[in-house]
Parts: sequence; structure tokens; C-alpha cells
Amino acid sequence: MERAVVHLHVPDFCAVLEELRDPLRARRPLAVADLGARAVVLAVNALARREGIREGVPWAAAVRRCRALQVVPPDRSFYRHVHEAVIHDLMAFSPVVEGGALGRYFVDLSGTRRLWGPATDTACRLEEAVLRGRRLPSRAGLATNKLVSQVAAECVDVGDVSRVFPGGERTFLQGLPVEVLPGLGPKTTDRLTDVNIRHVGQLAALGPEVLFPILGHQASRLVRLARGEDPLPVVPFEKDVALRLVHALERDTVDWHEIDAVLLQLAEEAGWTLRRRNRIPRRVLLEVRYADGVEVQGTQEMKPQAQVLDRVLFQTVRALARWVCQRRVALRRIAVTWSRFQLPLQQLVLFPETQGSEVREQSLQTALDTVRNRYGPQALVWGTAHSVHKRSP
Repeated sequence: MERAVVHLHVPDFCAVLEELRDPLRARRPLAVADLGARAVVLAVNALARREGIREGVPWAAAVRRCRALQVVPPDRSFYRHVHEAVIHDLMAFSPVVEGGALGRYFVDLSGTRRLWGPATDTACRLEEAVLRGRRLPSRAGLATNKLVSQVAAECVDVGDVSRVFPGGERTFLQGLPVEVLPGLGPKTTDRLTDVNIRHVGQLAALGPEVLFPILGHQASRLVRLARGEDPLPVVPFEKDVALRLVHALERDTVDWHEIDAVLLQLAEEAGWTLRRRNRIPRRVLLEVRYADGVEVQGTQEMKPQAQVLDRVLFQTVRALARWVCQRRVALRRIAVTWSRFQLPLQQLVLFPETQGSEVREQSLQTALDTVRNRYGPQALVWGTAHSVHKRSP
């Protein structure tokens, strides 16, 4: 069966939603940004983009560049609600719809030809459904995998569909600049430019062993992307119950002692909530926002436990932070989401003597909860989290 994946992209998703809320905002340059001295622009409309304002620009610099700029604080819950509503609309055409980022959707149309006709016609119907139902203009790319369909969508204007036929993925990519490859940051692009690799075809013609001194372990993955190879499936969207905790740092920092203090505070808060609800998380999602506005995330699966222990939560999220935070840029915001909850394990232990340390740690955790429940959460503070609790009011 021939695989057909459509990537639907709504440009400037958040800014368009703000314009739909208030049509008067469409007449002037618009930027979505948190208010504050350290805030950066999160989204812009077409008029602001013409003025040279882009995502990631400091809010103060954007206002100085364009005096007529109107700044709107982000309404993230509203954006997420509309995003999930669009996913629900697209599921009428295929049950396999992925919506990881706001305004970006992958729809797997494999095996739907007898129901909806050719995949190209269905991609046009997807655009029309989003435009009529949600008043959101979009553009679409159609290919045999997610990578090529995403790049194809960026090569056309709003309202158009770009189709890459099977077998033509490498030919389609070879003349494009390397910046079009998803996940290729500016630092990697600069490294490739230093060795005169500017187009995807030049990157695809080289072997991983040639690029290893320049790109390290990323060489094999980038060569596969440059050749249009992407075996990743479209992961269906699942709205799961989750516990999300967000901490905005008082100052931008790269000090791991301060970052660990924040992570421990979030782990303790999550552990306290989960123990009261008698739930065990099986997955943790860590999201960090850098000072320049770039957001990075990573996930980690967790083993089932007999009880939620703050130490286990902290060690898991701390190791995940070491893997996620690879850039040498100060952090501004940390968010941790715990999901896939289960009931605690009730299975009896075959060799109780091997569980002595775990039993003692569970007893210690129960004692800590008892003291904090009576005297407050700051009655007992670990040394790692002392700096955060000391600054908190």
C-alpha cells in the first residue's frame, strides 16, 4: 500500500487567532508576547513580518523597530483549545492525525483512496475544511513521509498544495537550502556553510563518515534527512490527563545548581499532589525556554513504583534536563508535565530483604509529608532546593 502523508500548516497560528478575536488587529502590525523586560516575541502577523519583526526578537527591540506595533499577551489555553478542535475536524478524514506543534498537523491518508479519492484531492479538502470550519488559512504538502511533506508545505503559498510523488523525494530536496530540513539549527547551518555545504543535495551526496568530524553523531541522521528518508510514523493525537507545573526563573541562568533547585522544587510539588491522589506517573515531559525564545522539549518513560518518591521524580527529570539542555544559552522558563497515571503497585515481594532500602525511603517520604502537612511545605527543605525556597516569598 502506497503511503500518503499530508502536512497541513497554518502560518502565524497564534497571531491569526488574535486577529479573529478582534478584526481591528489585522489592520496594524501585531505581535504576541509576554509583557516584561525580558519578554520575546512569540508570534507575529503578516504586517509585522513586513516590518522586519520575527519570532524570538526581544519585545523591547520590536517596539523600537515598529512604533505602530500592537503587543498582545498570549492566551495559551485558547490556542491549545483551537488546536485540538482542528485535530478533531481532521479526524473526520483519517483517524491518524498528529498535532505536535500549534498550527502544524500531520494526516496519514494511507488506505483512504476508496473513501475520499486521490490523496491530492483529499489534501485540498483538508485545507477547505479548516478554512470553512475555523477560518484558518493553511497550506499543505503531500508526500510519502512526514519529513518531505513538511518541507513541501513550506514551498507553496497559503491555499496551495505541493505534491511530491513517490521516488522523487531526493530529487525534490536536492536544490533546496539546508535550512529547510526540520530540526537543523543555526549553529549546525553555520558549520555546514563553513565547509561550503549550502544545499540539501550537497549534504545528501556525502557519507556520514565524511561529516562526522563536523557534525559528530548527528551526521548519520542529517544525511538520511537530506536523502528524504524518514521512517517515523504519524502518531495519533491523544488527550491524556496530565499534571503540568511551570516555573519562570527570576533571572536567566546557566547555573546547574539553580536549575537543579528548581527541578527539585517541581518534583516535590508533583510528588505531594500525586501521593494525595494515589497515582503513579509513567511519563514525564520536560520543556525549557531559552532567553532567546527558543523552546526545546524531551520525554522520558518511568518504571512503575509502589509509591511516588520525590527522589525518583527528581532524578528522572534531572537526567532528562541534562539531555534536553544542550545549548549554551541561559534558561528562562522550565515546565514539567507528568502523565500516563496508574495506580501504585500492590504486588508482594518474593525476597523482602532486598527491599530494605526502598522501605526505609518510603517511610522517610511518609514522615516528610506528615511534617509538611502540619507545618507547611517549607518546614523541611532539601539542601539542593534551599536557594529557591529562600528567594520565594
